[in-house]
Amino acid sequence: MFDQLLLGSTITFISLVGGAVMWWFLNELILWIEPWLRRPPYPVKSFVVIMMVVLSTMCMMTFGVWLWALVFKQMSVFGTLEEAVYYSLVAYTTLGLGDVVVPQEQRLLGGMTGANGFLMFGLMTAMLTDTLRHVRRVQRNLLD
Repeated sequence: MFDQLLLGSTITFISLVGGAVMWWFLNELILWIEPWLRRPPYPVKSFVVIMMVVLSTMCMMTFGVWLWALVFKQMSVFGTLEEAVYYSLVAYTTLGLGDVVVPQEQRLLGGMTGANGFLMFGLMTAMLTDTLRHVRRVQRNLLD
């Protein structure tokens, strides 16, 4: 039990660090393009930023899912990599279809996969909100 909790906590930590690095990179990119954001047309630039955030969140999600899938495959929990990726995606998104399940001996890892995904969705939501708020603030200050 404790080995599963330690492994799951380690994977979750790595996943969250990956998400934090992605958020940091996105913030640096936004700061770098800020002079461009200050010039009209604003709606087009807001759309570009939204797409940057969406792509960043997709990368964060993909990283987390693949990280869990590779651990499951390395532990021989699933027979194929496709099955490990599928389970990780279903658990990470907290969809939990139940058509593919981890063996009872690793079921704590299955729950931790879902908890990791839940935390990452919160981080991604905060990232989207924070980035769009920053862009709108930059553009509104120019209009005042």
